[in-house]
Amino acid sequence: MTRLLLCLCLAGLSFPLSAQKGRPTLSGYVSDMASVVAQYPGGEWRGENLLHNRLNAGWQFAEHWRIDAGMRNRYIAGNLGEKKQELHVTFDRLFLAFEKEKWNLQLGRQRINWGQTLVWNPNDIFNTYSFFDFDDPERPGSDALRTTYYHSPTASTELALSLNDAHRTTAALLHHWNRNRFDYQVMGGLYAESDVVVGGAWSGDFGGLNFRGEVSFFQSLNPQPDETEQTLAASVGIDYIFSNSLALQTEVLYNNVGKNFSSAGLMGLYAAPMSAKHLSVCDWNLFGQASYPLTPRLNASLSALYFAGIQSYYAGLSLDYSIVENLDLSFIAQYFAATESPALGNMQILLAFARLKYSF
Repeated sequence: MTRLLLCLCLAGLSFPLSAQKGRPTLSGYVSDMASVVAQYPGGEWRGENLLHNRLNAGWQFAEHWRIDAGMRNRYIAGNLGEKKQELHVTFDRLFLAFEKEKWNLQLGRQRINWGQTLVWNPNDIFNTYSFFDFDDPERPGSDALRTTYYHSPTASTELALSLNDAHRTTAALLHHWNRNRFDYQVMGGLYAESDVVVGGAWSGDFGGLNFRGEVSFFQSLNPQPDETEQTLAASVGIDYIFSNSLALQTEVLYNNVGKNFSSAGLMGLYAAPMSAKHLSVCDWNLFGQASYPLTPRLNASLSALYFAGIQSYYAGLSLDYSIVENLDLSFIAQYFAATESPALGNMQILLAFARLKYSF
């Protein structure tokens, strides 16, 4: 699909430009991040340095036509992985968009975000991501065709079709509307050619208290002997911002099919979720977070997550300091531990990061 889009984009350059055409835009960031990882038992320390460049480009080349592209360039040096040095160049956005009156069509690699909750997203069947991956705020994209019709400013219907890395099709329809200060949505379709999926979500507030939820039900079309025929993923959360800017958030996830651990042990938590069906490694998961601006330039955040089914937990700390406009310094610590876990025994992993980031 990406090759087809490139051809369409090149063809689009020959379209007659209207009087409403815009100038191309370019934005992004450059960051340098050092990281260390320590694991117990073993006590071995490993480290790496990541130089990360993000570029986002867009061009309104005709009255109703637009091209958007985004790429990540990452140079990694260290001993965390098998290779001492790696260079990754990834186009995670490259799509052609047509918009006229109540219609919007997008073809190519794009982000399709159907989630309403903040940590786990059962409705996000096209672009599942991990909460622990803080260095990719744009989130993954997928090769897709998406059509949206806007019934009103608060109601729309969306049809999306995509191919995953295994060339399996996901096709689904979503309808979104607002009623009494709450956003609602229902969705259903075919997931990765293996399941029929139906679900829904909501988000809204009661006097400043935000209440969110998502649920998806997967019915396997051809269950394997070691797989569950029916899968339920449901997340519910609340968040609140006080007048002094203290923000509190909590969320709970139930997923009746937890992913089995591999030899990676606790690092399997870091990699989760692997799909919208398997959002965690155990059935019940509880998350909490608090963030507060200590000064106008310094923001602090504490988070915790308990994996009830495997008696393991996560604790996180982040400090973000604005040096000058568009230049930020961050320190992040992530700690995973299993205490007397039947699946893992006694294991601990500490990850620490220091990042300098310039946005433009």
